[in-house]
Amino acid sequence: MSKILIIEDEVAIADLEKDYLELSGFDVQIEYAGDKGLTRALKEDFDLIVLDLNLPGMDGMTLLRSLRERDRDTAVLILSARSE
Repeated sequence: MSKILIIEDEVAIADLEKDYLELSGFDVQIEYAGDKGLTRALKEDFDLIVLDLNLPGMDGMTLLRSLRERDRDTAVLILSARSE
């Protein structure tokens, strides 16, 4: 079973994403802040990270840079309401 980490500060959005992914057979975990999400992404093995850009604690782009600096090859899908 593939393991997915959702890093999203909007609880309703994170829960909706989790529900759909679990219905498709994925093991899904959620973190609601960027700094906590990065810590978890570095400590555990995930097949995919679903990442928001506007996060408390650490924004999504900073999180992604930090993740890549540590040679993590985990796939990252950015889902964001940001229009730029």
